[in-house]
Amino acid sequence: MAGIWSGVWILCFILVFGTADPSPAPQDKSHDFRKIFLGLDKCNACIGTSICKKFFKDEIRFERRLTAQSNLSSADVRSYEGNYTDSTAGWRPVVVSRLMSPHLHQLSDNSICTSAGKGKSCSIEGVLRATSRFQTWVHSNLLLPSMVKMFPGTEGWPFLRYHGSCGRLMVWAASRALRTLFSSPLERRADLAYQLLHITQSLSANSLRFRLFYTRIPEDMFGILEDNKVFIVDTSTIGIIDLQEGHPPDKDLLPEELDVFSCLSGSCVRPPPCETVREAQSFILLCKYILNNLLTSNDKQSGLPRAAVDELLVCADPSQLDQTIIKSVQSLKNILKTLRPCSPQYAYRYPECLYSDKF
Repeated sequence: MAGIWSGVWILCFILVFGTADPSPAPQDKSHDFRKIFLGLDKCNACIGTSICKKFFKDEIRFERRLTAQSNLSSADVRSYEGNYTDSTAGWRPVVVSRLMSPHLHQLSDNSICTSAGKGKSCSIEGVLRATSRFQTWVHSNLLLPSMVKMFPGTEGWPFLRYHGSCGRLMVWAASRALRTLFSSPLERRADLAYQLLHITQSLSANSLRFRLFYTRIPEDMFGILEDNKVFIVDTSTIGIIDLQEGHPPDKDLLPEELDVFSCLSGSCVRPPPCETVREAQSFILLCKYILNNLLTSNDKQSGLPRAAVDELLVCADPSQLDQTIIKSVQSLKNILKTLRPCSPQYAYRYPECLYSDKF
């Protein structure tokens, strides 16, 4: 299972999140403050495409002015709105995010430095780069290039465009939070619910023989673009099982198989074995924490069939058998499909939806 969760961290490192205001706010020129804010000696997101030069060339700018006096490093802030430009386009909205909050990063730092015998303060990047696991990644001619390209949005994977990372910050294409649409008209919520179920199905079965599953579903995990297409914004709670290789044996790890990467999330607790991951786990989490907010029994007055409410209750019930839940998911999708609108507002499938019920 440790190898699987190493893959989860690689996914976090590498997959990691209209027209913008043409004149974003100018930035503070303090080089030292930027180094501290970016976490250039921290590294948690330092594997993948480097975008550090764009931060220092003012080609990535925050909506709020970046200064040493600002509260951008608040203990519970994980993401910031900004704008990005390159030589091919004007300013575009982006989200600059961390894998976890600054507070949890600090706890992780303390664990990493202590494990390396360097007290509670050290160069995190220096410690991580000294491990054999990091060196294996660096010297691999196959792993890092293929992982960067393994789940590209251009091939239909439901992940937002990843521009790159610098220190502890990752830069993604901007999207609207799903939670802002919980009170929208039923037809729009039905379309969103359908997309979420379809995405979850596609992650569990694909041609690459990887099973991607949700370990939990935070509030900001999903986002919507201007064409109303749903994407996964936060990939840090996605686990991976290689179906080609099968489940690794559940055994205690030897000391030499453990390193500071095991504590990057702020905890060195070993994850549960792959065999405990239920086939319907992602659906249960999705129905319980997201779809129950998108679709409610009150929607029956707006045209939501009673059968949809019943199937949703089954889907969110962990006491049900996996196959029962999976069957309910397909039934729920079939019902929601009849409620989805076909109009220019849903540009991700319009005008195709006028000519085929596949869209």
